[in-house]
Amino acid sequence: MELSEEQMAVVQQQCATIGYMLANYKKFGDEALKVANDYFFGIGQSMGQNIRAKIGVKGTDANAVAAVMNAFFGRMGMKGNIKVDGNKVIVETAAFCPNMEAVRIMKAPWETVCRNYSWPGFLGLAAAVNPKVTMDVPESRIYGKNRCLHVVTVPK
Repeated sequence: MELSEEQMAVVQQQCATIGYMLANYKKFGDEALKVANDYFFGIGQSMGQNIRAKIGVKGTDANAVAAVMNAFFGRMGMKGNIKVDGNKVIVETAAFCPNMEAVRIMKAPWETVCRNYSWPGFLGLAAAVNPKVTMDVPESRIYGKNRCLHVVTVPK
């Protein structure tokens, strides 16, 4: 995949962060991944709160979560299909993912990165809107699928 200049700039930022997380994992083991998981959840929350304020989202329902996620995708240069089905926000991505590209460039362990960096950050983003959200990832490119499917459940 040929990346645009804007996409490459985002990927390079991800490479630095992922590299630092993996260096700590190499030195400190699983405890470093627990710390990373909490840290990236917090970063996601912070970004979600910022986006929420910027776009003026007031609610805490699934539509509010979807609005913040949509704005986040735009900031990251990502394309995805984000839809609301009752109290679930279903996020399907099959195109550009900055973390996936960073993993590919670095030859990093993809599953470790997704589970301890990408997914906690994404959950934190949603939790900025409703702190009681949960998330499942029934399909992921780390499992050999051709897309990632994140299902965020927003309590009613």
